[in-house]
Amino acid sequence: MNKGLYRKLRKHLDKQPAGFPETETGSEIDILKRFYTPEQAKIALKMTNIPEPAVKIAKRLKTDEKTVGESLKKMAKEGLLFRVHTPEATLYMQPNFIMGIYEWHVNKVDREIAEKADDVYDRLFEKHWQDKKTKQLRVVPVDQSIEHKDMVRGYDMIRELVRGTGNGPYAVAPCICRVEQLKRGNEVNRPIDTCLTFGMVAEYYIENGIGKELTENELMEKLTECEKASLVPFSTNSQKIVNMCMCDKDSCQIFRNLRKLEKPAQEVHAAFSATIDAKLCNGCKKCTKKCQIDAIFATDVQAGKKAKIHEIEPDRCIGCGLCVSVCPQQAISMQPREVLPVVPENALAMNIALSKERGQLQGFVPYGVVKWLLKLKLGKETADKVINM
Repeated sequence: MNKGLYRKLRKHLDKQPAGFPETETGSEIDILKRFYTPEQAKIALKMTNIPEPAVKIAKRLKTDEKTVGESLKKMAKEGLLFRVHTPEATLYMQPNFIMGIYEWHVNKVDREIAEKADDVYDRLFEKHWQDKKTKQLRVVPVDQSIEHKDMVRGYDMIRELVRGTGNGPYAVAPCICRVEQLKRGNEVNRPIDTCLTFGMVAEYYIENGIGKELTENELMEKLTECEKASLVPFSTNSQKIVNMCMCDKDSCQIFRNLRKLEKPAQEVHAAFSATIDAKLCNGCKKCTKKCQIDAIFATDVQAGKKAKIHEIEPDRCIGCGLCVSVCPQQAISMQPREVLPVVPENALAMNIALSKERGQLQGFVPYGVVKWLLKLKLGKETADKVINM
């Protein structure tokens, strides 16, 4: 029943910047049926990724504004639409499914959804993430791993990056990947509340009860907690971020796919990679326990050494820096990559780049033109809020 409707919805979501491809098992359709009622699916099919008031959406649906307004409000509360409050009106827009709708359902995930999510992530990685120039996420090295910080781009330093995100608000929510593991009955030994959001997205999390607000001091403490737990910071792939995932090899869907590859470093946006000074390494193996991507390996015993020393495979190292702070010999350092990745200005610019690479934006649509069009549609103040989200 309504299978055709949910197939249309899947295609609609696949047209969004991050995509939502078809799986062989139909798991994505099963998840959509769990998340959307048929009436909500019909409304979603009329949504765009430009924020709009209920009155405009009602015209497309050919129904009255009050009825649509109540439905949009409910859908935003349930994590199906993103909502932007402005002095003139509340605006609604279509978000991505992954790094969006799915994460906003973290408190509703059960075993069935957790198991079906594997198929969705596998297909996303295969079709929209692997071998693509633009990614949704980039690795930001942990703070203690970077030396000569005055020579490093501000958005490549984690604490400077998060403080610079519109000065908050900040929010933390449960990590959906670890929640998936718990729902499957698996043991989870790392912190659960590690999904960080910023600015307008944090407002959405707080208002909808998805996450709780953090002070700046609490945010800094959370970063320290995550580093101690060997969690890799994956932020929005932009200079101004809206979210930061804290990932690990035991639970994370991203790592589950990255670890299958021979050269995972080629599939992430990262400005650094780690190196080990063979003269200083004493083979203590503390770095190998920290590494989440199996990039560190033992070599033969060298002259004057009592144990095997370690090296880092450049094609596997994703530049998180977790290994640096635990080395008692200070043998590990972070080095900038020869070609630094281009980092979009903000989430809007990143989504434009994603869409262009996937062929969803026909012709050349410069970021500046999109900003200008948004200001025409929304007014300068509201557009600036959305652009700098």
